Amino acid sequence: MNRALFIIMIPALLVAAGYIVVLRIMGIAPGYPRLLVAAALVFGMIYWLARRSGRKMNSSRAPIAKTGTGTQ
Repeated sequence: MNRALFIIMIPALLVAAGYIVVLRIMGIAPGYPRLLVAAALVFGMIYWLARRSGRKMNSSRAPIAKTGTGTQ
């Protein structure tokens, strides 16, 4: 998996866990179904965008011709 995804998602998951802990301490029950739906949508969009941008980059890439000059 892409390292940049981990750099963003690990702190985001820690913050989400912190909010859940703080809300539980305050006596407010967080809406777990809404949280799970939102997380699934976020991960789905990340997956969809990663596949889409990867396909666009690979399809526009032209093969590089080797000329043999400057290979000393």
